[in-house]
Amino acid sequence: MKKILLFLLMGVISSFALHAQTGNVSGKVRNSVDRNYLSQVKVEVLGTNLSTFTDTEGNFLISEVPQGKHLLEFILQDFKSVSMAVNVVAGSTIDLKVVELVPSALSQSLKDFDFSSLTDEELDDEGSKENISGLLASSKDVFVSNAGYVFSQLRFKTRGYSTDNTSIRMNGMLMNDMENGRGYWYKWGGLNDATRNQEIQYGLGANGFGFGGIGGTTNINTKAIDQRVGTKLVYSRSNKSYSNRVMATHSTGLMENGWAFTVSGSRRWGDEGYVDATFYDAYSYFLSAYKQLNDNHSLNLTVFAAPSERGKGGASTQEVYDLVDDNYYNPYWGYQNGEKRNSRVSKSHQPVFLLNHDWKINEKSNLKTGVSYTFGRNGSTRLGWFNAPDPRPDYYNKLPSNSANPEEVARLWKTDPKVRHIDWDRMYQVNSNDPNAQYYVEENRYDAEQLMANTTFTKEINSNWNLTAGLDYTYYIGSRFNKMDDLLGAQYLLDYDKYAPTSMRDNDLNNPDRKVKEGDTFGFDYDVHLRKAGFFAQTDFVYNQWEGYIGAEVSQTKMWREGNMRKAIFADNSFGESSKKDFTNFGVKGGLTYKLNGRNYFNANAAYQTRAPFLRNAFESARTRNKWVDNLEEEKIMSFDAGYQLRTPFVKASIKGFYTRFEDQTEVRNYFTSNFQNGQSAFVNAILTGINKEHMGVELGVEAKLTPTLTAIFAASKGQYIYDSRPQMKEVAVDIDLASETNTVYAKNFYVPGTPQTAATLGLKYSSPKYWWAGINANYYDDIYLDFHPARRTSKAVEGMTPGSENWNATINQRQLDEAFTLDLNIGKSWKIHDYYISLNASVNNVLDDTDIVTGGYEQSRSAVDSDRNFGDKLYYYYGRTYFVNLSVRF
Repeated sequence: MKKILLFLLMGVISSFALHAQTGNVSGKVRNSVDRNYLSQVKVEVLGTNLSTFTDTEGNFLISEVPQGKHLLEFILQDFKSVSMAVNVVAGSTIDLKVVELVPSALSQSLKDFDFSSLTDEELDDEGSKENISGLLASSKDVFVSNAGYVFSQLRFKTRGYSTDNTSIRMNGMLMNDMENGRGYWYKWGGLNDATRNQEIQYGLGANGFGFGGIGGTTNINTKAIDQRVGTKLVYSRSNKSYSNRVMATHSTGLMENGWAFTVSGSRRWGDEGYVDATFYDAYSYFLSAYKQLNDNHSLNLTVFAAPSERGKGGASTQEVYDLVDDNYYNPYWGYQNGEKRNSRVSKSHQPVFLLNHDWKINEKSNLKTGVSYTFGRNGSTRLGWFNAPDPRPDYYNKLPSNSANPEEVARLWKTDPKVRHIDWDRMYQVNSNDPNAQYYVEENRYDAEQLMANTTFTKEINSNWNLTAGLDYTYYIGSRFNKMDDLLGAQYLLDYDKYAPTSMRDNDLNNPDRKVKEGDTFGFDYDVHLRKAGFFAQTDFVYNQWEGYIGAEVSQTKMWREGNMRKAIFADNSFGESSKKDFTNFGVKGGLTYKLNGRNYFNANAAYQTRAPFLRNAFESARTRNKWVDNLEEEKIMSFDAGYQLRTPFVKASIKGFYTRFEDQTEVRNYFTSNFQNGQSAFVNAILTGINKEHMGVELGVEAKLTPTLTAIFAASKGQYIYDSRPQMKEVAVDIDLASETNTVYAKNFYVPGTPQTAATLGLKYSSPKYWWAGINANYYDDIYLDFHPARRTSKAVEGMTPGSENWNATINQRQLDEAFTLDLNIGKSWKIHDYYISLNASVNNVLDDTDIVTGGYEQSRSAVDSDRNFGDKLYYYYGRTYFVNLSVRF
C-alpha cells in the first residue's frame, strides 16, 4: 500500500513538474486594413504539433507550450501569413495583444479575378483549360503562392500536368468532368465571393476529402455559415474577353433561428473582346442555405450556375496573320447585313445542386455526407455544308501560297472583307436556289446529367493520430448530339452523311430521308454512361519533429455507349447499347515531413495509382458506332517528390524536385486526311495506345522581406516533360467502314506540348502602412513546343524521303516556339469610410505590349506528306497589353 501511495505521489509531482516547464500564448488577430477581428486564423507553433484557430472575436489561446524560444505562424486564406518569434516562460502566459494580418496583394487580385477574362483558347475544349486551378492557387508553398497566377497567363501547367490530375471539389463533392477528368472552373464563373473559401493541398499530400490527384486537391467551401457576413458590391472593367462585370453578394451569418443564407449574382458582358467578334454575355446565380438542426447536426443546400453565351476566336496560320497584319485574326466571323456575325458561339447553362449534412458524433468523430445533382446544356455552333465549297476564309486553297496567282489573292485578302471573312450573304444566296440547305449552322451539344453521393468519416484517434475514410458513388449520362441552329434561309436539310456511300447515306435508318428543320437533332445522337463507386482511407500523424500520412483507395468503374440513331453504314453496330466494360482500380500514397526545428522542414511523398481510361478515349468512333478501342487498358501513374522549406520572419523559401511517370495512356484524335487509303479522303479518328510520358523537374520559390513594407519574390520551374514510348496508332474512318493497319508513332523523346517547360518570375511587392500596395513582376518563359500530328511520325509518312534531308527534318521534327519575356503590374488601395470598406485595384499584363509571343498551337492534319500543297501550323498568340480594374464596396 505504501508503494502504491508513493507511486501516485511521484506521478503527481511529475505532472506538476511537467506543467511547470510549459507556458501559454494568447492574443487577438485582426485585419490590418479594416481592423475587423478575424476568425478561423490558424495559429501554429512551428516545430511542434500545437495549433489552434481564432474564434469569432479573433481570440486564440495555445496552452502547454514548452518553455523556450518558438516561432508562431498565423495563416488565413487571402492574407499574408505572419511569423512571430516568442520566448515562452514556464508557468506564465504571453499575451501578444493584437496581431495584424495584411491582405495579400496577390490574393486581392485573385479573388476578384474571373475566368471569363481568359482567352478563347483557354476556355475551349480544344484549347488550354489545363491549369485553370492554378489561377486561384493560394498555398503555404512559396512557389505555388507566387507562381500559380503569374505563370498561368502564358498557359503554364504546373509540373506539366493537365487538370485531370488535380481534384476539384465543392463541399467535398468532386467537380471534375467525368468524361475527360478535367476541372472546369468557368462553371461557377462570376461567383468569386461566394466561392472564395478554398482549402488547397498542392501536389502529393494528405487531404480530408478523398484520395486526390497527383497534382493536388482544391476544396471550395460554399456553406453559408462560413461566408463573410455582410454585403459586397463589385464593378469590374477589362479589355480581354468581356468589358464589364457587376457582382453582388450578401451573407446573413448565423441567425438566432439557426439559419444562415448567402445569395450572390453577377453579369459579365461585352460587345467585343480583345479579338474581333468575340462578344460575351454571361450571368451567374448562387444560393446557399444553412440550418443548424441542433448541437450535433446541420444541413446546407447550395444551388448555383453560370449561364453564358460568347463568340469564340480561332487559330490560324502565320501566312494569314501576315496577310492581314494582325496576329489576332479570327477566321470564325463575317459581316451579315453590315453587322459582325460569329459562326462559333458557345452556349452553356449547367445548374448544380449540393446538399450536405454534417454530424458531430462526439468531440473526436465527425461524419460528413453529401449529395449533388448536375444537369444542363453545353454546346457550340459551327458552319456546316453539303455538296458546296468550303466557306471558311482561311481554307488552304484560298490562300496565296496555294494559288496560281498569289499576288492577286494577296491583294484581295487585304482589300476585300468578303475574302478575308465569312461571306454570310453568299451562303444565303446559294441556299435561296434550293430548299435543301447547302450551307447551315449546326450546334454540337455536350449535355450532361450527373448524380453523386459521398460520405466521409473523420476520427481523432489520439493527440497525434487521425483517421479519415470515405465512400463515394457517381452515376453519369453524357448526351452527345447535333442540333440544327440555322438553315440560313433554306427550308430543310436532308439528314444524309456526306462522306458515306450514296446507298448508305442515311444518318438514321429509323427515320430515313428525314427533312431536318431548325431545332431538330441530326447527324449523330448518342449517350455515354458511367457508374463509379469508390472507397478511400487515410491516416495521418503529427509529432514534435515528424509528421506524415498513408492513404489508399479502390474503385470500380463501369461504362458503355448507347446509340440513338441507326447509321446506315453501321446498321448493326450503331443503335442501342454497346457491351459494358468494367475497371477495378487502386491507389496508394504516403508522405513524411521532418521538422529540424521551427524553421527548417524536409519532406518527401510518393504515390502509385491506376485509373480507368476516360470515356472520351474509349470508343473508336463514338459518333457513329459502338466499337470499343482495341485492347483498352487502364492508365498507371507513379509519382514522387521531395523538398526543403525554410520559414523565418524575413525569408520564406522552398525547393522541390519531382518525378512522375504515366503509362498506357490512350488518346483518340479526330482530323481530315486526303491520303487515308489509296489516296482516298476521309475524316478519321486516330487511336493512339501505349502512350508513356515522363515529367521531371525542380521548383524553387523565395519570398524575402527587404524592409517592413517591401518584399522581393522569385519563383522558377524547370521541367522536362517528354513522351517515353513509341505509341501504336490505328486510323479509323468515321463515316466509312475502313481502318488502317496499326503503325508505330516515332514520338519517343518528343516534348509534351502546350506549356512552358521553363518559367521564372522576379517580382517586388510594396505594402504601404496607409493601405495601398503595388507590385511588379518580370516573367520569362522557354521550352514551349507545338502539338505534333502523330501521322507525320510514322514510317509511312517518310516513305521515299532521304533520311536527314530538309523535307525529312521538316516532316518529323517537333517545332519549338520562341522564348518569351513579359512584364506585369498591379496596384491597389483600400479605404474605410464609416462602416463602408472600399477597395480599388488594377492590374496590367504584358505591359510592353509584345504581340509576337506564340503561346501554343498545333500542326494541321494535312501537310506536304499528303500533297504538294502548303499547310502551315495553326498558332495562338498571347494578348498584347491588357488590363483589369476592380472596384468593390463592402458593408
